[in-house]
Amino acid sequence: MDMQQSQPVMRFMADAMLGRLARWLRILGYDTAYEKVIADDSLIERTIREDRWLLTRDRRLALRKLIRGRHTLIASDEVDGQLRQLYRDLKINLDLTHQRAYRCADCNVVLTSILYANAAPLVPPFVAQEYRDFLQCLHCRRLFWPGTHWQDLDRRLTAIRARTMDNQP
Repeated sequence: MDMQQSQPVMRFMADAMLGRLARWLRILGYDTAYEKVIADDSLIERTIREDRWLLTRDRRLALRKLIRGRHTLIASDEVDGQLRQLYRDLKINLDLTHQRAYRCADCNVVLTSILYANAAPLVPPFVAQEYRDFLQCLHCRRLFWPGTHWQDLDRRLTAIRARTMDNQP
């Protein structure tokens, strides 16, 4: 998990139906605003005010004039299909090894490196023994490390990229 600051350019706003997608985009380093409950007018206003790209599953919302040319209507119900669509249509980077500033999946705050000496007492002993690189969300204080889950995420993203290249749904 190299944390060099190479920020992705796109900033997203995910509608209430895309909470799982928002978490994945944050893990990938994309600044993704998401609110579980937000009125359509507020969603559009925030998208425009914060210069974000709206991701929505709502066909009626996608027809609104104010967001024409600044939204993607997401077709799939499943996060793999949603990521595949964004990879294909917006050319987002689905590679965890790409150098970027990762974000907290919950808070959307950029994660910062934390010294091993400061992280070790805060994680289970086997984690402190196995890993040396830690990141922390300065908002919620959660710690992150490149555990086996990171490899699982990478395999899943590799499969999504491969299926997109093969033009599979």
